[in-house]
Amino acid sequence: MSISLKLKLSLLGMIIVPQVLIIIVALLISPVVQGKADLLRGHEVNRELQIRLSELNGEFGYVLDHDPSRLEDRQYISGLIDRFDELGSGIIVLRGAEPAEYSSWIERPGELAAQTAEQETIKLDGRMYYVHRVGFTYAGGETGEIVMLFNYEPLPVYLRPLILLTILGSVIVTHLVLSYLVSRSLTRPLHRLKEAADQMSGGNLDFNITSTSGDEIGRLGHAFENMRQRLKASMDQSAQYEANRKELLSHISHDLKTPITAIKGYVEGILDGVANTDEKRERYMRTIYRKAADMDKLIDELFLFSKLDLNKEPFELQPVELRTYLSDYLEERAFDMEKAGVQLDFTYPFTGGVYVLADREKLSRVLSNIIDNSLKYMPAGERSDPPRIVVILSERPEEAVVEIRDNGPGVGADVLPHVFERFYRAEQSRSQNGGGSGLGLAIVRRIIEAHGGSVQAQSVKSRGMSIQFSLPKTKSMTDGGGVQ
Repeated sequence: MSISLKLKLSLLGMIIVPQVLIIIVALLISPVVQGKADLLRGHEVNRELQIRLSELNGEFGYVLDHDPSRLEDRQYISGLIDRFDELGSGIIVLRGAEPAEYSSWIERPGELAAQTAEQETIKLDGRMYYVHRVGFTYAGGETGEIVMLFNYEPLPVYLRPLILLTILGSVIVTHLVLSYLVSRSLTRPLHRLKEAADQMSGGNLDFNITSTSGDEIGRLGHAFENMRQRLKASMDQSAQYEANRKELLSHISHDLKTPITAIKGYVEGILDGVANTDEKRERYMRTIYRKAADMDKLIDELFLFSKLDLNKEPFELQPVELRTYLSDYLEERAFDMEKAGVQLDFTYPFTGGVYVLADREKLSRVLSNIIDNSLKYMPAGERSDPPRIVVILSERPEEAVVEIRDNGPGVGADVLPHVFERFYRAEQSRSQNGGGSGLGLAIVRRIIEAHGGSVQAQSVKSRGMSIQFSLPKTKSMTDGGGVQ
């Protein structure tokens, strides 16, 4: 309910509710509605009216007892009628069964006289009258009767100020109650929003802004809650970036310090004359070169990963026929595999081409990182089965799937969920012969996700590991293309 509708309803309630209360009070105290028209018999309503009507009644009784002939005096009867009229009452003088004289405001006096024959009260034109009948005999012996209609108010005079106070009180109470209810529906959510704003200004975002109403303040509360959630997400993201930055600096320092220390050691060996033969000096220099190359590779991976992490690395997406691309790439790697004593196979259970949108250079980096990771942890020495890496290309309705499987030592179930995390090294679980930078598979995941694909790993301890990634398919070499 909107605030404007609440205010309109409250104003309407201030008009209607007092009227309803007045009706209820009237129902409780009005003798007319309650069927008690003889409340106080009309004689306790207005003291002055009661006295004057009593005087008329007494005077009439005296005339009947001592001078009944005056009832035939038209002048006296007219004066009596006028005095009744002044008091809002009426009189009907019957001669036999027919009305002889009556108050001017009475219509059809004969019917009224007959109607009130057995009634003590009667209502005429919205006013109440107490009926009093007195019979007499005219001087000629003819019977007569006077019907006196004493006006009285069913509501005692002393109740009038009570009714006024009731009306005033009902208006005040209604105003106060409705004002309290409406103001509470406004002030409470505003107070909660103020507390929320104070919390947010103090840097605390770990709370919820609940709003159950659908009015303008409720919608403002929802907007505050959305803002709080976004601010919290932004602050959490900033905190995560800061933690990542510190972690990155720590790993960079560690990974760079190791080869630099080794290089310094070998250089000092040359300078101090430890490498005193040509063979030693050549071995030292080759070692220095290898460590420098490792440093250069580490720096390249760090630089690439940082750009991928910040979405600053451009992607030249173009249609690639994946089967031919994989075949060409693996043919280039065949010499390295043969030199490492590892068998490299490529299988695909279909004929024809599979097209994907991909950056050729980045896809080559993915394949290199996965295969190099397998080679790095492939155990050396004699073994029952020759070292082998198999690349399997398959397809699904909307994507192409590349699986690279090795028969190395694999990793345990506790390690598998972390293999795509940056700086995570599983050499303690797979091999003790060097662990690399810990960024290879992390880079793989970033590149594949930037292509709109997904990557996952499967492994059984001591039975090998499988890295599988998928790429969205495209229809032909003419589809897509562009820079991301």
